[in-house]
Amino acid sequence: MDDLSRSVLVLGSTGFIGRHLVRELDRAGYRIFALARTETENSIGNVHKIRGSAEDVDLLRTLLDRCDHIVHAAGTTTPSVSAASPQLEIAGNLNMLARLLALSGELPGKRLIYLSSAGAVYGDCPPQAEEGATLRPRSYYGAGKAAAEAFIHACTVTTDWSGVVLRPSNVYGPGQVAGKGFAIVPTVLASAAEGAPFYVMGDGSTVRDYCFVSDLIGLIMKAIESPQNAPFAVYNAASGQTASVLQLISACERSSGRKIDISFRPGRRIDVPNVSLDTKSVRSSYGWTAKVPLDEGLDRTWRWLQESRCRDTHEE
Repeated sequence: MDDLSRSVLVLGSTGFIGRHLVRELDRAGYRIFALARTETENSIGNVHKIRGSAEDVDLLRTLLDRCDHIVHAAGTTTPSVSAASPQLEIAGNLNMLARLLALSGELPGKRLIYLSSAGAVYGDCPPQAEEGATLRPRSYYGAGKAAAEAFIHACTVTTDWSGVVLRPSNVYGPGQVAGKGFAIVPTVLASAAEGAPFYVMGDGSTVRDYCFVSDLIGLIMKAIESPQNAPFAVYNAASGQTASVLQLISACERSSGRKIDISFRPGRRIDVPNVSLDTKSVRSSYGWTAKVPLDEGLDRTWRWLQESRCRDTHEE
């Protein structure tokens, strides 16, 4: 019989965080069911990759019958994507989560670890925001994340499922690709690599916390492996290393050894001026603190970017 406590369903397994998590779970000896629309169908060792949708209830039911833990790292939007189409948060992300939670009555005893977004849910909170702060998201993306957290809480008080919500700050590292309106670190580094301008929204003073991906993965592992004292818990996942956009650009210039041309654009109303987070709760519950300094993380990300560009060049 399968050991369900050593089996994990990863939703969004082909995403940036999902790929890193699957590798770490495999190293730790877990049995992994990796589900994503773009996944490759195969089974190698303990990793079972399934191409499919997290909205497929029958597929979810089959997989959950073999796992005690679910890590929800799937998403269909970004803040800029749903800014003009708020219905995308409901039709995509919330509908996906609701279909999962609907199975809680027939498949008891599961632990759901959900990746929210500290940069999106708090809104205009003061610096060092604590988990109990009132959520006032400035974007529909953030509103969707806040609603998802509320759905999970409702599930944990009406069923025997337990839930851990992690609110990461800006996560970055090797394997993350540049994207329009998000993933700022690889976008800045790509500008350095290509000699292209980086477009700053506003005056560059917005402040963010930056967390290296291996640190977040370490926290997810602790959330899987540690006893849970309450049915529902929320934790900030932050490094405590903050930088404004202009400071981040300067740090990327140091890591790349290249000057980055900056072009300023009008600011966006969805952007929060300052995201810095209190991490006392996660330190107390899990003994977790981020280990990778920002400069080291940027150095490692730059090296990966250069190596991946070299591989792409050789394969052409």
